[in-house]
Amino acid sequence: MAGRDREPHEAGRKGGAPGGAPVLFVLGGLVAAAVLAVLAISGAYLAVAVVTLTLLLFAAVLTGGPRETQDGGVEITTSRREPTASPGSRGPEPDELDRALASVYPSPPLSETRPPRPTVWSAEVLDRMEWKRFEDLCCAFYREKGIRAETTRLGADGGVDVRLFQDDADPARLTAIVQCKAHSRQVGVKPVRELRGVMAHEKVEKAFFMAPRGFTDEARAFAAENRITLLDGKLFLAMLQRLPAESAQRLLDFATAGDWTTPTCPSCGAPMTARKGQRGAFWGCSTYPRCRGLLPMRGAG
Repeated sequence: MAGRDREPHEAGRKGGAPGGAPVLFVLGGLVAAAVLAVLAISGAYLAVAVVTLTLLLFAAVLTGGPRETQDGGVEITTSRREPTASPGSRGPEPDELDRALASVYPSPPLSETRPPRPTVWSAEVLDRMEWKRFEDLCCAFYREKGIRAETTRLGADGGVDVRLFQDDADPARLTAIVQCKAHSRQVGVKPVRELRGVMAHEKVEKAFFMAPRGFTDEARAFAAENRITLLDGKLFLAMLQRLPAESAQRLLDFATAGDWTTPTCPSCGAPMTARKGQRGAFWGCSTYPRCRGLLPMRGAG
């Protein structure tokens, strides 16, 4: 009999129907309402009383009433619960819009991970660096050397990627220009000739051409006759390694921060994405069709 007497009481605990707790809750609400009614006599607190009483009733609906705990206390819990998925459930099936978005913006494979960040300068680091990060690195290198250097904006740069100002007597005077080409092959003579034309237009007597993959013999011969210094990957790497340790590490951290291998769109500056066309793989702007910027894959041809 004792066991039977306990069953309804325990069932009431599990089902959220406590014994004397609802009476206390109702009495508390009535006392609060009575106090507010007294305050409302003056008229000034009428609106406050109505709003407060409404909030009390609304809170009672949300909580679903108090619940007696095992130790005899009273606990007020809300009836709202977060949705939970049953074991083995897959969730709702994707609709046509979900499938369409997945075809346009496919998710990367789970096994695809970003390679570890380099800890030392190497030819591989320079070779893997995307073109815009390489330009910014070249500019940062001159600044580490104590030279005022400024990069040009995205778009048509007029053959100039970095401008150098080395005249202490006239800090605003442009003294040299820098062209950077992170191509997948050697730079030929044509871009070097074009740089010579830019030198004449900018009225400067010195220029630097920086390209990790190097230059053809014809390009080297032309540069030697026209005060153009060519810096290939091997020479630039040696210059980076000769910097003080703190400067070299600072440049490495800058050059390899974030996604430093995916190209930047030359038209709008957004990240690019790998695409496939009839002529093979290429880089296309991630904002297509709003922007139609394209770049060839490095090492492709």
